[in-house]
Amino acid sequence: MPLSKPLLTVGAFALVAGLTVGATIAIRDRWLPLLAATQAAPKAAAGEDDHAGHDHGAEGGHGAESDQNSVALSEQARANLGLKVGPVELSDYTKNLVIPGVVVEQPGHSERRITTSLAGVVTKVHAFPGQAVKPGDPLLDIQPTGELLTNAQAELLKLLQDIELVDIELKRLTPLVESGSIPARNKLEKEYERKRLDSQKLVQIQELLVRGLSPYQITEMVEHKTLLREFTIHVPGGPPKAPPKEEGHNHPSIVPTGLRRAPERLESVSAETIYTVENIDIFPGKLVQPGDELCDLGLHTELYLEGHAFERDSRQIALAVQEQRPLTALFEGEAETPELREGLLIRYVENSLDAATRTLRFFAPIKNEVVRDAKADNGVIYRSWRFKPGQKVRLLLPVQKLTEQVVVPAEAVVSEGPDAYVFRVNGKLMERVPVIVEHRDPRLVVLRNDGSVFPGDEIAMNQAYQISLALKKQQGSGVDMHAGHNH
Repeated sequence: MPLSKPLLTVGAFALVAGLTVGATIAIRDRWLPLLAATQAAPKAAAGEDDHAGHDHGAEGGHGAESDQNSVALSEQARANLGLKVGPVELSDYTKNLVIPGVVVEQPGHSERRITTSLAGVVTKVHAFPGQAVKPGDPLLDIQPTGELLTNAQAELLKLLQDIELVDIELKRLTPLVESGSIPARNKLEKEYERKRLDSQKLVQIQELLVRGLSPYQITEMVEHKTLLREFTIHVPGGPPKAPPKEEGHNHPSIVPTGLRRAPERLESVSAETIYTVENIDIFPGKLVQPGDELCDLGLHTELYLEGHAFERDSRQIALAVQEQRPLTALFEGEAETPELREGLLIRYVENSLDAATRTLRFFAPIKNEVVRDAKADNGVIYRSWRFKPGQKVRLLLPVQKLTEQVVVPAEAVVSEGPDAYVFRVNGKLMERVPVIVEHRDPRLVVLRNDGSVFPGDEIAMNQAYQISLALKKQQGSGVDMHAGHNH
């Protein structure tokens, strides 16, 4: 029996539907991604995010730009860097002219060369290189060999004996003249002879002084009536001290009687009187002649800071001298914070330029400081000074005063070509912020107050260069700082 028309229509529709479903299933790998993208578009336009409700404002978000300009530092990393953070503040700033310099000795005052004025043989060296000595301390012993000095001493001793005999005779004649037993003319002749001998004594003493003996040694010769067979050369500037006794060594027999008390301690003497033995040119047994150099002493209690200014800065140097502007000396050392010495004044400026460097030299005195006095195993005291000749220094000369400036430490700013950055604290992140540098000196940097950073913003006050390296490493490795966060 033939099928009716409605049944044919239903069968055909079922067949078409079945074929359509089968084809759709076969190509679903192609249309499913398109469908997902179509559904995600309205959500993106409406600002919806799968991470809605997660607040990352404190960590800078997940934006590519934020990732490129911020880096997270762990507590361990901050401790390793010794990171210091602080608020940005407005303050006054003095614009300085930075001039390189060096610590030098004061010509004619920081060096003392010890020479001998008579011929002799060195018998003992008391000083050691580097030793701290005071005026009057023994340096070396010399046994005289010149006949002129020996004859001059002998002549003085003979005069002393003649004076003693005349004094004895005057003592004998005085009561006889008073009693009238002998005429007064006899006593008068002896008094004239006594004056003549005194005059000869003064002349002989002057001769010994010229030949190199000290007044103390001559005084002892007069008191003890003994020839000087060996004498000690002392540090100039004070009464001589007796050298220590040593078994088997013939020390000078003439020692000032007033110096037999215990020597003073080094700590009780002013720093202005302390020398350093820098060089010793002799040794026991060496024959020396008048004028020979024996050793060199250094007096480093006051030194010069020698500045080397460019010719274009000569006007500022002249104004600094005229207006008595104080200098600031910046000494680089092992410490993180450089040593500063403020309030230094220029003493004088040279009137010619250095032909080789075309720089103008000027000099500012600085008082030296004692770091320590160390007693070595040989019993010698060695003194260490804070400032040493040859030490490099930077001199800051004030030229202009600025008010209400954004001033940060130099270590808070890192420069990369023409760009400069600071790192602002944002939670656990350090955000790189571009800034404009108005002025820079070795200690401080003045930033333009253009809104890049505001007063009160917390920034890294040091280690900006190291933080920048960490940021570059993060960018180069492509590591996401949020890697491992399961959102």
